[in-house]
Amino acid sequence: MDGDKQMARSSSGPVPGGAIAGWREEDIIFCSMSPREWRLLQTLMVLAFVVLWLVGAAVLGLTLAAGLNGSPTPVSFSYVSPSPTSTSSPAPTPTATLPSSPTPAPSATASSSSGPLPTATSVPAPTFTPIPTVVPVPLPRLPTPRPVRADWPTPDPTRAAVSPLPIPTPVPPIPVAADAVNIVVLGSDQRPDWSEWHTDAVHIVSIQRERAVVSVISIPRDLYVYIPGFWMSRINFADYYGEAYGYEGGGPALVRDTILYNLGIRVDYYVRTNFDGLIGIVDTLGGVDIPVHCRLTDYWPYPDENGEYPILTLEPGVYHMDGEMALWYARSRKTTSVFSRDRRQQQVLQAIWHRVRDEGMLRQAPSLWEQVQGMVVTDMDFSVILDLIRVAFLLQDQNIRFYNIGPDQVTPWTTPYGGAVFLPRWEAIEPLLTEALAPVSEARMARTFMPVEVWNGTPHPDWDRLAADRLYRAGFPAIIGLPDRRDYAQTQIIVFSDHAKGTGLRYLQEMFQIPDERVRYQPGGSPGFGFRLIIGADYRTCDQ
Repeated sequence: MDGDKQMARSSSGPVPGGAIAGWREEDIIFCSMSPREWRLLQTLMVLAFVVLWLVGAAVLGLTLAAGLNGSPTPVSFSYVSPSPTSTSSPAPTPTATLPSSPTPAPSATASSSSGPLPTATSVPAPTFTPIPTVVPVPLPRLPTPRPVRADWPTPDPTRAAVSPLPIPTPVPPIPVAADAVNIVVLGSDQRPDWSEWHTDAVHIVSIQRERAVVSVISIPRDLYVYIPGFWMSRINFADYYGEAYGYEGGGPALVRDTILYNLGIRVDYYVRTNFDGLIGIVDTLGGVDIPVHCRLTDYWPYPDENGEYPILTLEPGVYHMDGEMALWYARSRKTTSVFSRDRRQQQVLQAIWHRVRDEGMLRQAPSLWEQVQGMVVTDMDFSVILDLIRVAFLLQDQNIRFYNIGPDQVTPWTTPYGGAVFLPRWEAIEPLLTEALAPVSEARMARTFMPVEVWNGTPHPDWDRLAADRLYRAGFPAIIGLPDRRDYAQTQIIVFSDHAKGTGLRYLQEMFQIPDERVRYQPGGSPGFGFRLIIGADYRTCDQ
């Protein structure tokens, strides 16, 4: 089988519930507790893993705390939504229409339709609330991290001989913090009736347990690497090869070795999920709020009553999405790059985390269990889960860092079979991974950016919310303010202090491309804020 072979399939839609073919009973974690307690904990564990990051571990901690002492809910920026709606249809097809107000909403074109489009509605402005104080507890001992291997399996001689590229040598290991735990999360498109499948998403979550800092590293699925013991191929084939060819430890072990060989990252644990399960989770939560920064157009994955696939378009704005819409948004690739898709996957999973955190999970546990049981396989034992719960009490949003292996770290290349892939550029990847995995200094932990008030000085709805979301991801607390007018031509910053040093001003200017001449100083002008960001007509919602 060719490592870069492309497989085209038609699908009638996601497979509801159930376990993924090939899962082993011994892969599921068990512990000694009452059936009710175990069902509840399983629900929260599964949802946490699907949420993907250490952020998911916070779901466990916060929910358990809700059952013991009330729910401490750390919130720094969240979208407050109206009562969500979701649709249920055996064959959903889009029939979205624009509302009477100028609020963005998805549009769709089709010759006919037979059912409503999964709900995507705009939501109110975000709110800012303080983070409660938490008390650290001592670190427990975790199992010793697996050693970095030095003996690599020999490449397949037949395939290596005809490989279009020479087999690369392994890269040096990336140094990690002494307290770090690295987890690879695999989202696959595996179906019970498929003999072949891919890994749709590959993300590495590195957790620095002492300081409660997490780095999320997204790896493009089309990264063309050496699969140890096999040949050159896309990284998203490694899990399948490990299962299909009987690699010792199966697919997850081959993924671990592939990541270590090509990226130098030691992987301690794995989590494997099926992304189609996100539909049930999102619907159980009542939908999620997604800031759409870039216009997105793609075919809706289900045919209408005439067998045609309608086209759906989302304009920039903030949308409340149900499960079908959220999955479409996370997996769309018709008009965007794989790098854009990686970022959208991060957005959806982060939105799930925010929804779970802000709404509280305990009262939803029974319905969540019905939706998500059997969707996750992991080798994390209970001691690791307990430690992630401890970290959850210390986790703050500004200590979640996002990294992407993007276009600056790869070289586009076409395989002899016509496949479009990306060759890793180690000289560009190494600094990014080193920064992501390096121990966080006390100075970095103590750094806090000054709060930003955001004005939408344009008639475009939601531009202030999109800017606030960008600020949030960069670590700036943000709140929406009421503008004095809606005809600002240029984006500008007002600084409510008499100096710029240490305030994060330069970072703001770079983020929003604001030159010095559009920065004004008004010391003491707005108590409680360090800056006012006024969005003008020149603002680019899409920075990709």
